Amino acid sequence: MRFYFHIVDKYGLTPDGTGCADQGTAVLHAERIAAELAKVGEFCRSGVVLLAAVPGPSSSPGEGATGPTAKA
Repeated sequence: MRFYFHIVDKYGLTPDGTGCADQGTAVLHAERIAAELAKVGEFCRSGVVLLAAVPGPSSSPGEGATGPTAKA
């Protein structure tokens, strides 16, 4: 599963094009986002962070593929 943190504010959607490959990394990233939003306080009250969890090894073609490898 891959986790993406998209940000929506008064300017529109800012998509997360990278995401996090595992749940532990996603939890740490969410904690960092929450800490940063807490620092700016009222300035970011109109923003929303959307978490999208995509099933599978990844959402990028070829990334995490486990096909046979050729030996030279």
